[in-house]
Formats: sequence, C-alpha cells, structure tokens
Amino acid sequence: MRARPSSSELVAWSLVGLCLGLVAGFAIGGWLGPVHRRRGPVAAGDDTVAESTPLKAAAAERAVHRAIEQDLDLRGLGLTALGVGTGVVELHGWVPDRALRARAARLAARVAGIESLVNCLLVHGEDDAASPALDATDQPA
Repeated sequence: MRARPSSSELVAWSLVGLCLGLVAGFAIGGWLGPVHRRRGPVAAGDDTVAESTPLKAAAAERAVHRAIEQDLDLRGLGLTALGVGTGVVELHGWVPDRALRARAARLAARVAGIESLVNCLLVHGEDDAASPALDATDQPA
C-alpha cells in the first residue's frame, strides 16, 4: 500500500502545476496573437473584426467637424469640435433643444477613430438662464 503524500509534497506539486499552467497559458496566448475588441454594431453573419485606430487630436477634430457639417439640422448651428487628445473630442456650442444636443453627440461618437467624447453643448432656454441676483446681505466666501 502506498503512503499518503505529506502536506509539503502537496504544496510543492501544486506550485509545479500552477507554474506549468501559467507557462502554457502564455505560450498559447503568444501563439494565438493579441485580442482585438469589436467596435460598433456587427451585422449578423459578419465574422470580421471592425477596427479603427484612434485619430490624433487634429484629425479627430476635422473628422467630427465634417460629420456635423453634413447633417442638415446641425450644419448652421456653429458647433465646434475640439480635439483634446488621441481619439478624444469635445463638442462646444449652443443648440435649440435637447434632441439636437443628443443627436450631435451620437453623430460625433460614431465617427471612426473617436474613442471618447465630451459633450459640452448647451441648450438655449435651459443653460442660459440668468443666475439669481445677490442681495446686499450676501457675502462671497
């Protein structure tokens, strides 16, 4: 009859198994290549990975500006796109309602190469309300 392994032997063999698992995982990962994430909607039956590299700040700014100028409802509003980093754009300007604010943000976010969008658009009638007047007893901090 075979004797039971000691607890130190169990720990040693567990560590050997763990190390072999890690080495095998890294080897298979290197063999299969890097993982790519899908961007945007994928049509049914589409097995290709939709990739786009992030645009540099100036190129992102121009791409979003072109997209806004092609939309008939947003064209004349004077909205500006400001590229603040690779794949990052800020939208600035005034819009007449919340629907156009959301539309402009969706349109800009769908531009290939835009990874992050900061929506700084303001809505007339909501964001331009006058601040409450201070009376004589109010003291600034």
